[in-house]
Amino acid sequence: MSRPIVPSGKPVPPPQVGYPPQGYPPQQYPPQQGYPPQQGYPPQQGYPPQHGYPPQQGYPPQQGYPPQHGYPQQQGYPPQHGYPPQPVAVASPAKVVGNKFVLPAGARFTPAPGGVGQVIIKINSGRALIAADSNGYSDPFVKVWHPSQKKTQSTKAINKTLNPVWNETIVLDISNPQYDLIVLEVFDKDKFSKDDPLGFVAIDTSLLPKGVEVTTSEKLSYVPRGEIQISITALNFGVEGASPSYPQEYVSWRNNLVSVSKKGKEKAKLAFKYKAHFKKLPGPYGSKIAPKGFSIQNDWVKKNKD
Repeated sequence: MSRPIVPSGKPVPPPQVGYPPQGYPPQQYPPQQGYPPQQGYPPQQGYPPQHGYPPQQGYPPQQGYPPQHGYPQQQGYPPQHGYPPQPVAVASPAKVVGNKFVLPAGARFTPAPGGVGQVIIKINSGRALIAADSNGYSDPFVKVWHPSQKKTQSTKAINKTLNPVWNETIVLDISNPQYDLIVLEVFDKDKFSKDDPLGFVAIDTSLLPKGVEVTTSEKLSYVPRGEIQISITALNFGVEGASPSYPQEYVSWRNNLVSVSKKGKEKAKLAFKYKAHFKKLPGPYGSKIAPKGFSIQNDWVKKNKD
């Protein structure tokens, strides 16, 4: 019998018949009779019935501790009256000595950072100015002078009035606010001639309260009458450490500060009859620096001759 041929061309091997059945011959053990039946243990009668322990009578009733009456009532410490009341520190008021305004104890001048002080001046109005024109009126305006200025600043002129209302604001940079004086000078505006002076007033910026606007009525010097109302604020320098009433004390001093005549005498003194009253009292501007065109005489600001 020929063998089939596979595609590879090789004959297919014959099937395997396998090995003969393996194993041991069956075992002929005799049947097992097992163990004899067990009769078990004799029945248990159990323990005799228990009648329990005799009833317990318990401990005799406790009477407890005798009632406590507590500690005697504490009266506490005697009432404390504390320390005697301490006086509240009150800043002393500023003083006016002659014509000078003296800072109160504890107050101090604080300079501007970098040395340059910034001042806002509101030039509000004028009152009872002198007449410089033949029509009985003036055309007033205000110029502002100070030692460190680079150019002059001024308000507009108000025509034909002795009681002008300007309501203008001027901002100044002051190089040395502890010593530099600001001078506000009023003029009559003339078209065809030199402007006529109507008086001036000097301001010591070192006495201004820091960051607080103060409004004053300033009497004009070198003229028989007239005053201007201004509001001024030291923005980044000024007096600190004073009482809350300091701004009003400053205003009161400025409102009552006398003006001076061209001879340097206080005009308020000229009304007295006796020569003893003509004695010149020092002004409030000693050791200060006046702007160009002005000088300090007997601690008052004097206008130099042209």
